[in-house]
Amino acid sequence: MTLSQDSETAKDSRRKKISISIDGETFTTRDDDQESASLLRLAGRDPDQYNLARLVPGGEPKEFGDGKVIDLKDGDAFVSVKQRVTLHFTIDGVQHSTRDDDQEAASLLRLAGLDPAAYDIARVKDGHEPKVFKDRAIVKIHEGDVFVSLKQSSPVA
Repeated sequence: MTLSQDSETAKDSRRKKISISIDGETFTTRDDDQESASLLRLAGRDPDQYNLARLVPGGEPKEFGDGKVIDLKDGDAFVSVKQRVTLHFTIDGVQHSTRDDDQEAASLLRLAGLDPAAYDIARVKDGHEPKVFKDRAIVKIHEGDVFVSLKQSSPVA
């Protein structure tokens, strides 16, 4: 070890310990600025699947992208946030995509250019009965979902 390396090691050991929490688990570091991806890995999260968000008392969590260097303060609290991926699905054979994995059926119908007052939407899966959703129902969207519109029947006089 050289004299400059000894000096650096001594400085690092004199740095104040910083205690932070990520997803409720406490971690201690002496490095007061770290990339969000590094903090996610510290918490056992994959930065390709999660973002890091600092909890702000009385406010909305502040989310950071992977490469962002975060200045840390003792007592900082963070949560990992699952990144939203683009989901691809069809409605009446037309390809659509979204990053919102749960939407009202009415929103999906409007996306397809249909009037929710006149149509319902159904998820179609091989080997299963179609699952019909009325316009206020929340539809959980999965990659590759196939939806069809269904004309609502009118009561006969």
